[in-house]
Amino acid sequence: MMNIFSKSMVLICMMSVFTVAHSQKGMGESEGLSSKGTKAELVTLKGTVKEIKKGPCTFTTGKSTSGTHLLVTSNGTMFNVHLGPTKKVYNFVADSDGDQIEIVAFRTVKLPKDHYIAKELVYNGNELVLRDKNLKPFWAKNRGQGVWK
Repeated sequence: MMNIFSKSMVLICMMSVFTVAHSQKGMGESEGLSSKGTKAELVTLKGTVKEIKKGPCTFTTGKSTSGTHLLVTSNGTMFNVHLGPTKKVYNFVADSDGDQIEIVAFRTVKLPKDHYIAKELVYNGNELVLRDKNLKPFWAKNRGQGVWK
């Protein structure tokens, strides 16, 4: 009897950990634009990085529980620029706080106003390409480590 109780408790604990971890994932669509073959209009944003945020993202389509965002101000407007999974992109932008930045980005219909998804970043004389011409991120299917040009 005790053995069944112990196994049941272990199973309940494992299920609760999975539920919490899964609930931290964003509630975006199940697949991204590149998987759908959808083309998005690209825009260029120029401004100053005011903050780098890491944590759960409610608009992600990926499996990561933590995303990295740049809060960028331009002409009095604050943009929330979604970069990608913290594990894959944070180190590229960790020192960008306060920097002037140029971002090639796109939007989806599910994003709130002034939220964008970065395709490329240019700051401190470097260009970071996060997504290819089809908007597929470099971390999809464990490819690459990012591309500096």
